[in-house]
Amino acid sequence: MSEHAISLLEKILAEQQKQTNLLEQIATQNLALIEALAEGDGSDPDSPPLTYMDGTPCR
Repeated sequence: MSEHAISLLEKILAEQQKQTNLLEQIATQNLALIEALAEGDGSDPDSPPLTYMDGTPCR
């Protein structure tokens, strides 16, 4: 294989390694986001309230 072809393949490999690192970062951040969402209080802010402001249950 020629020097030029080897050089191009090395550049491609380096770029693929960079891409892999970025994808791993995205996956890690997505996992952290999912875990943070799972730890939330679980209530939907758009759902109707279950109690009135004085604490009595809604019908």
